[in-house]
Amino acid sequence: MPEKDLLSYTLEFKSYQHWNGDRPSQVLILHNNGSSWWIKVALYGSVPQAVPLGYLRHRSMFQQFVEAIDFGQFQLLDDTVTNITLSLTEQSHNSITIRDGCQDLANSYIAVAHQMCYKIVEDPQRVIYPTQGRERRLPTFEAHCLQNIEVIAPTVSTALLKQQKFAYKTIDRPIYEPGDTEHILNEIDVLTQLRGLPNIAQVVGLVISENPYKTCPSTNMAAVITGFLLEYYPGGSLEQILEGEFQFDALPIRWALQIGTAIESLHKRGRTHLDIKPSNIVLDVNKDAVLIDVSGTGGYMWEWLSPEMQNLLQYSEITPSNAPFEARVATDCWAYGRLLSAIAEKSASARIGEKLRSIADGLTNVAPESRPSLHDALTQLNEKEESFTTS
Repeated sequence: MPEKDLLSYTLEFKSYQHWNGDRPSQVLILHNNGSSWWIKVALYGSVPQAVPLGYLRHRSMFQQFVEAIDFGQFQLLDDTVTNITLSLTEQSHNSITIRDGCQDLANSYIAVAHQMCYKIVEDPQRVIYPTQGRERRLPTFEAHCLQNIEVIAPTVSTALLKQQKFAYKTIDRPIYEPGDTEHILNEIDVLTQLRGLPNIAQVVGLVISENPYKTCPSTNMAAVITGFLLEYYPGGSLEQILEGEFQFDALPIRWALQIGTAIESLHKRGRTHLDIKPSNIVLDVNKDAVLIDVSGTGGYMWEWLSPEMQNLLQYSEITPSNAPFEARVATDCWAYGRLLSAIAEKSASARIGEKLRSIADGLTNVAPESRPSLHDALTQLNEKEESFTTS
């Protein structure tokens, strides 16, 4: 957008961040004459008078400062996020202009605005919305058709589509890292590969929309993926079950088998999970266990990694997702053993609890060469379930 083309614009504030008063940044949308520009205004450094303020006062002061800026002086970038980086300097080159009538010197940022210069680039930290480039053969749903969207986790909401409830996993999130989009796409690919397999979260389809960054409504741009829909599992997470006071008869060994079978399905297809823990197991309406977050490239919990994987990460520059396949399989099996130990505590049957703990102890044996394979552990569990149901 050429400078000075703005006539009468409005600002729509989105997310705000700062780090202990330093480096405040505000994402906003500038609306003008039917067009819209996404902008991030970020101050490199801090203003000492503003640092001691609490979060809400700090945000209010910085937003008042942003409102005072004359955005007509900037060459805003179309169809993306314009990053306007401000820095305090003695130079007069690219100094910012405050609008007439907004010279409120009680605002610590406005008071030093004459010392600020700006630099404009495309925001490297912007959320990347991919187009439908890969062939996945999944249904697509328009984002505007989703109703009653309720956030249940930082990256997951529930949503209604034609009166049916689904889980909606979004690309945009409160703390977005540039690699997150690729992680989401990888998870979609894994879920597509695993469609129809029992005890693994089932993808329903992709959610698409116009590119959120589109500047001019008449511009012809490809639709982008904003996330995907999963079947909704209303039974809560295994983590919630383990934190509760109830104990169960046949369910613990059933859950153990279902989770182990799901992990084995991943391994047979050359995939690993790497974040097996109670919060990544949910229960469906029939109280069957379902494995979620199956990308194998997202986050991980240090205490749920095998000791060998921990050593590998400590003494090399790899991450769990690019460790050798055998090491990834081993850490899944070790975490599964730890999970069995936790499930054993919810068994109302001492006999079942003991057997689960015995298998768990084998899978988490200090000596990796002494651990049973996942297949052997599942064989033992099947024997235990049969003896339990026939006794």
